[in-house]
Amino acid sequence: MDINMYKKAFVALAVLTAITGCKSTGPNVCSASTRVELPVSERVVKGTASTKVIIFEPDLKVDSDKGKTITAAFHQSLSKQVDITGSNIVDRSLAKKLKSELQIAEASGIYSSEGVPVADFAIFTDIGVASFSREFKAAHKAYDPTQDKRVYVAAACHFEAKIEASTRAVSLPDMLTLDQIEFTGDSSHSYDTTNSHCPISNDQINSMIAKAAKYSVTRSDELKNLLAPRASIVEMRQCDAGTMVRIDMGSRHGVEPEWDVDFITHEKVTNYAGEIEIETSGYGEGEVINNAEHGIKPNHSWVIIDRSMAGKVKRGDTVKVKFESACNSMGSFLGSFCHDADETISDTSLSDLFKF
Repeated sequence: MDINMYKKAFVALAVLTAITGCKSTGPNVCSASTRVELPVSERVVKGTASTKVIIFEPDLKVDSDKGKTITAAFHQSLSKQVDITGSNIVDRSLAKKLKSELQIAEASGIYSSEGVPVADFAIFTDIGVASFSREFKAAHKAYDPTQDKRVYVAAACHFEAKIEASTRAVSLPDMLTLDQIEFTGDSSHSYDTTNSHCPISNDQINSMIAKAAKYSVTRSDELKNLLAPRASIVEMRQCDAGTMVRIDMGSRHGVEPEWDVDFITHEKVTNYAGEIEIETSGYGEGEVINNAEHGIKPNHSWVIIDRSMAGKVKRGDTVKVKFESACNSMGSFLGSFCHDADETISDTSLSDLFKF
């Protein structure tokens, strides 16, 4: 069965599920008798399902309760994003002890692994902008295109919290910066009132700040894809249910039904200097089978692919998880369901935030 046809069928079933409450499931795994002999990849790459990550508390040059609210909310959102990838997060208290050591190591280029737990990546974050604004708009008339006439707009107060941060993912122990990801998020709120002072409680402000921090992280899939787990192909089967491959990563590594994955092969080539190098190239995508009974086991899972890819698959090829949330991939279509609506509101500086 064509993978695109399979996905369309799943979408239709998902809609039916939402309407009827019935649960849909993917195809059965083909029997062992349908196994297809596969050539072996020229280089078998070890999977990364057990990646360990140190997430450091974000840096924000303000020491106050609201500052702590911002850093805590951002740290929690980062942790959730990393957790989705199936990576193991190093204990938070231990991370605090390691932060200064790794910062010195990064600056000096000298890294000592003595006493440091095994970790593959370290995440550093600097929060550059954290603002909160309030604005009062008096009652007025405005044109409403849906009614094609001017309508009365009640007096109201509008509030917005904004967060801008920069996160660096650093590989260990070589301290190389793999990627620098910019996060921007906002949270808005309004209510009708004639009180031009626009009163709002500290709890409400903190809640908006936390939402802005959360949205800044969830609006980007870059971090998840940077840390996305990889697995190796171990076999392929073909039957009436479709063409599917078994990968050496399962539920104990965080694999979930319907994960999208990319297929990557490795080839030995001779470069311009006459040296042997390994080149990688992608050749297709697949989807983890949604079959609770035997589609995903603790140490392996099954991925359905387009039948046309069968001739390209090699044992030992890499399968890399591809994260793309509906909120980020479908933009305005699901935007109102994912985040608060954006509004244009006057900004205040970072220092003004902490006067409330």
